[in-house]
Formats: sequence, structure tokens, C-alpha cells
Amino acid sequence: MDLTDRIAALSNANRLQILAWLRDPLAHFGPEHPVDEAEGVCGLYIAEKLGVTPATASVHLKVLTAAGFVRPLRIGKFTYFKRVEAAFADLSREIADL
Repeated sequence: MDLTDRIAALSNANRLQILAWLRDPLAHFGPEHPVDEAEGVCGLYIAEKLGVTPATASVHLKVLTAAGFVRPLRIGKFTYFKRVEAAFADLSREIADL
């Protein structure tokens, strides 16, 4: 993905909210939604917290994955998502180099 595509991925309030939650998942997903720091947060928990259907959350998560901001991990029938912190540093450097 080029720079404009990655910036476009950040131009949606729901996707920004997901990224904010994934920055500190233990603080945002309580005991009713167990979080494994190594695996990430289940996409179903993200959908529930966002107040959207799993299909809608999946679309947002696919955009964030394609842009490199999150990485998915499939475990059984569930997919877990974790922020890729290096992607934000890379984006910042690219913008600074303009």
C-alpha cells in the first residue's frame, strides 16, 4: 500500500477507535473480554465494543490489516488482532520526509 492508501485507512472514526483500543487492550477490554497480549483481541470483542456487526468490524479490520496497522492471528474459528507499532513509526517517517 502506498502512503495515500495508508492515510486513507486512518480516515474513518471507527478504525481510529479500534486502533486506540488496541494501543492498550487490557485497559479497554475488561474481564468479560479476555485479552492475550501475545495474540491480541478477538474480532468479535472489537465488533461488540464498537457496537457494529461482526461483518462491519471485519471490513474495518481488513482495511487496517491491508494498511499494515494491525496483524491478524487466526486461532480456530476466531481471528485476533494486534497493533503493529512499527507501522506508525514508519508512517511518521514517511510523512516527515515529504
